[in-house]
Amino acid sequence: MYRYIWKIKLDDPAKKSEFLQHWKETSLLLQKYPGAKGTYAHEVRDEEASFFLVAQWKSIESRDAMSNDIHNSDSDLAKKWRTYAPSSSFGEITQFAGEEIGSVLPD
Repeated sequence: MYRYIWKIKLDDPAKKSEFLQHWKETSLLLQKYPGAKGTYAHEVRDEEASFFLVAQWKSIESRDAMSNDIHNSDSDLAKKWRTYAPSSSFGEITQFAGEEIGSVLPD
């Protein structure tokens, strides 16, 4: 499992609903790509207007294929993606990503 994790601190806290709608719409679009395994939004505790977003992918290759398509092709999904403002238009973004190397689960 590959996870792409990013944090955004909104420039304008009043745009929380608008940002979450943007995240949902763009995430629904990306879930149409092969290897997409869901996306999750988490509000940061004790930090106003900040969110962690986690997108799960079957592999780094499937996530990279999606990224390549939306940025470099004229597929229908890529054209639709480019109709949305970038998430960075809502605030400052920090990105993380990684391949799952282990887990600890309850019995």
